[in-house]
Amino acid sequence: MLDSHSHAVHQAEAAHRCQYGADHSGQHVALAQSQDYPAATSTAWWTRWPVPHTQGYEIKVIEECPASGVDSNDDALFLHPIHHPGGHWW
Repeated sequence: MLDSHSHAVHQAEAAHRCQYGADHSGQHVALAQSQDYPAATSTAWWTRWPVPHTQGYEIKVIEECPASGVDSNDDALFLHPIHHPGGHWW
């Protein structure tokens, strides 16, 4: 499903690893797919699952965190969803 989107950026993966730090609260989250459009807009699909992992995965479109590390990172991206736990690092 996620590989077939036009303008897809990533190869969709069957296994996911949480992108948050080890001691976070709430659900686990991993970027599943994103699309970059010619008009400098994008869509990000995130895979979420509960802690403990007692239910299945959920795929949901969530806005990306607007934090930018222009001075610290060549592409300046911080790939977490908006309202993520913890701070920002590059």
